[in-house]
Amino acid sequence: MRPRRHKLRFLSYWYGIWLVIAKNDRMFSNYLKIAIRILWHNKVYVTLNILGLGFAIACCILSYLNYNYRANFDKNQRSEQAVFRLNSIRMVDGTKQPWATIPSPVADALVKEKTGLGRTVRFSNAAVVVKIGEHTFDEHIHFTDRPLFDLFNFPLRDGNLSGFDQPNQLIISETVADKYFPKQNPVGQSVTLIAADGTPNIYTIAAVTKQIPTNSSIQFDMITAYNNGAKFGLSAADDWSRPNAVTTFIELTDREGATSAMANLNPYIALNNQHHKDQRIEGFTFQPFAELATSSDIDMPGYIYGSQLNTNPRGVLVIVPAIMSLLILLITCFNFTNISIAFASSRLKEIGIRKVIGGVRRQLVGQFLTENMILCLLSAALAILFVQLLLPTVNQLTGLDLSPDYRRDFGFWLFLLCIPAVCAILSGLYPALYITSFQPISILKGKTALGASSRFTRFLLVAQFSLSCFALVVGIVMAKNARFQQKADFGYAINEVAVVTINTPQEYTLFSTAVRQNPMIKNLAGTTEQIGESSYTQTAVAGKDQIQTQVARIGGEDYLNSMGIRLLRGRHFFSTGKDSEESIIVNETFLQRLQLKQAIGQQVTLDSVRYTIVGVVNDYKEYGLHGLVPPCVLHLAKPDEYKSLVIRADKEKLGAVNKYLQSTWNRLMPNMPYRAYLQSDVIEKEIRMTEAFRSIAFFLAVVTLLLSASGLFAQISLNIDKRNREIGVRKVLGASIVQIIQLISKEFVRILLIAFAVGSVLGYLFTSKFIFQVIYHYHSPVGLEPYVGTLAIVVFCCCLIIGARVYRAARTNPVERLRAE
Repeated sequence: MRPRRHKLRFLSYWYGIWLVIAKNDRMFSNYLKIAIRILWHNKVYVTLNILGLGFAIACCILSYLNYNYRANFDKNQRSEQAVFRLNSIRMVDGTKQPWATIPSPVADALVKEKTGLGRTVRFSNAAVVVKIGEHTFDEHIHFTDRPLFDLFNFPLRDGNLSGFDQPNQLIISETVADKYFPKQNPVGQSVTLIAADGTPNIYTIAAVTKQIPTNSSIQFDMITAYNNGAKFGLSAADDWSRPNAVTTFIELTDREGATSAMANLNPYIALNNQHHKDQRIEGFTFQPFAELATSSDIDMPGYIYGSQLNTNPRGVLVIVPAIMSLLILLITCFNFTNISIAFASSRLKEIGIRKVIGGVRRQLVGQFLTENMILCLLSAALAILFVQLLLPTVNQLTGLDLSPDYRRDFGFWLFLLCIPAVCAILSGLYPALYITSFQPISILKGKTALGASSRFTRFLLVAQFSLSCFALVVGIVMAKNARFQQKADFGYAINEVAVVTINTPQEYTLFSTAVRQNPMIKNLAGTTEQIGESSYTQTAVAGKDQIQTQVARIGGEDYLNSMGIRLLRGRHFFSTGKDSEESIIVNETFLQRLQLKQAIGQQVTLDSVRYTIVGVVNDYKEYGLHGLVPPCVLHLAKPDEYKSLVIRADKEKLGAVNKYLQSTWNRLMPNMPYRAYLQSDVIEKEIRMTEAFRSIAFFLAVVTLLLSASGLFAQISLNIDKRNREIGVRKVLGASIVQIIQLISKEFVRILLIAFAVGSVLGYLFTSKFIFQVIYHYHSPVGLEPYVGTLAIVVFCCCLIIGARVYRAARTNPVERLRAE
């Protein structure tokens, strides 16, 4: 009997579990059917929520992809070996700074000695000209040791590494292979590499690497043995006079080896400091390779200076998109809450009846959350479509490939499932608990109705519209600043100058002579340092005062005329004599900083060398609009020191002149690529930054404004439903449509005005105290236009979106409203 009794008890136990599961399954199925039926009958409500939440989730997905790209930096290169980078500790302005490179003689000694160390890899690069057929291209070539391919993961597409250490063997990336040898195997092909001195070197392609992921610290397109670097300007192993900065990786097998290696490096510290007092080294440190990606962002703690590797910006580029996405998601959840409460007013009787026939609050809450979960899942599906539409634009703006790997990136799917679940709980729990808290008797007797707008919902609306107003103010201010940039006076002819890079004095003489006769060219001159591209700093002393000043060597009067810089006092440099050694020309800021009233003939000391001021030029914006004009000193450069040729022409003819310069260069120097740019390109970064600020602000403004307006629509709808009887009575007593509109809109006009005030103050603080003090020192006056424009846009959009709803309510026949009551 006992076995049978135990068997029956066991069967009854599992039957009970089955009944519970079946009951819950039927209950969930019931929830699902009711939810689909209700959502289908409220298409406007569903559409508003799905579109808004889908877009918000898409923004969060893009932010996640951006974060994931940077969090997985160097994941493909993580090796099982204990690989470290050897960093140096330098003294810079009295403080110790970690640097990612060491002098090349130290790296060469480590390769030869290997005392207490495993494999050692040097990694450096140089500019090179690639000649294929009659065409020349600018490239960068890297130099390394064979163990690089053992310590790190660089799979080959074609060829092998057997001849890597041989002279004139070259490995190229898949990108370069497709660029220069499309649809063919480049292994065994020859390419000509021209070094800086113009010497051609023929290299044979030994292998092609597969595409290196862009989120990798080690990147290269062309790479060869380190010993081949001498042909391209790398210094000799024992040359301490001009040592190259070299990235060095070391395999450490044990801690004792690291300690002994550090001791062996001490003699090189004194040797370096003896030759380079301005770049003193205090010591060396080993940095694990896994930490490289987290120490290459200057905005983040632990930054390592002077890295030659691919950087991983993690600060602003991750934080700003994340904050924007969370703001949009939060506003969308606010909207979800407001709209849910507004449209729940028509379901009060349903709630009352379900409570009377035995429904408990937990079941009603489950019903509402099921509806919210369905909406959130539909929004997540729509978000994937939005991501596919937005990804090309985002990849173009960031220069990265953020496309998700749907097959391998399980974190992406987990994130995609978690976001809707969190949104469903955040946005749906409060309405569900609030609506289901009413007593069924009060509901059925008509004594319960949803309130119009509570303090909580009013706060949400104010927060939404405040953010919209803030973004609009910033967008309009940056649009004004963009127009200001186009018309700003930079103190020289920034839009009329083209700059051509010169490699040798012979190139300058040959090229300048050939193009001088072109009638479209107004002026041309040579220079060593060019505005916005290169200069160096020296300490200037006059009397008891001293300042740091920017120093540039120029081509005399011809250069100033070509650049459009005006001589205000004194004279130009003499082309003969000792002006290049004894005389300087300064700008107005230089005189103001040193408080020099009688400038001409004044003696100034620059790093222990005395010079005489012979002229004063106007202040020109060396740093563009984002930096104050620095004190500047101009020296006369000798023709054999020229590195650039500046050509001035009318703005409308500059494009044609640039084409003429390129064709002339290719005809005269076919083995050297044409390197040139327009002077206006030096402010391209500023223009892109302004455009980015403006685009982000307007994007945020449009999104938040639409979301906020839909929330306002829901609140006004709730207000109208609540005041049905009042509106009908007022119309019977003779109230006009305008009076009804004023009655309904009065409270929301107050909300908009408060939001406008808050958003305008935030916009003013952000633009005036941050953008125009930290980023743009020269900018357009703000004025009243951003605030007037913001108010007009917000009022117009809200009137356009909700005006029809209010107007229809005001025109409704009062008899119908009173009959409904």
